Amino acid sequence: MENSERTPPFRRRPLRAVLLAGGAAALVVGLSVAGSGLIPARERLVVIGDSLSTGLGSSAADSWPVLVERDEETRLDQFDVVNAAQNGSGYVTPGDEAGTFMTEVTQYVTPEARVVLFFGSDNDIGSTADQIREAAESAVEAARERAPEARIIVVGPPSYSANPDAELLDIRDALRSAAFRTKATFIDPIAEGWIAERADELIGPDGEHPNAAGHLRLAALMEDVLDR
Repeated sequence: MENSERTPPFRRRPLRAVLLAGGAAALVVGLSVAGSGLIPARERLVVIGDSLSTGLGSSAADSWPVLVERDEETRLDQFDVVNAAQNGSGYVTPGDEAGTFMTEVTQYVTPEARVVLFFGSDNDIGSTADQIREAAESAVEAARERAPEARIIVVGPPSYSANPDAELLDIRDALRSAAFRTKATFIDPIAEGWIAERADELIGPDGEHPNAAGHLRLAALMEDVLDR
């Protein structure tokens, strides 16, 4: 989506403590995510994306990655979500902070990640299919190198129209090819009709970014993707 001012990547780190009482003394012991086995380790989900994931045009606090993390009705509330998305970015196109999806991977994907989810991006309109495919392959391979145990999911760009522009379809096809070649899971929001039939309801006044209802819709769809 178009460049605009962004908030820093949203990252929640839960703090856990166990109070152990013995006699007249009490000891507070902090347990890390990878710590003592008394509390199950939480899985880390890293979101790589553009302004569809930052909450631009709505609220960063109510963006779909945040909604996924705090939904207590699914097992996904056990994820620590690291939202690395940057406004204006794509696989090829630099965003507001001069970073691409590869930059987001190198900055935020660590061995603790169990899922790395790429989402978008129509910001790559104007790049060739080969450029997009090669950049996507490199980003996925870099994510896998940094997080060998992670599941890699490539979600293509959505369309707001039942008749998508040819350039958007070219991006989708390039990403599908990249996912196939790198053995990543590919999800096609265009074919699945994520937004097109409900764009008036789900996209804000700027015509580009999800509103509150749009982020709720994306959160539900992403939860389905993660549960598949």
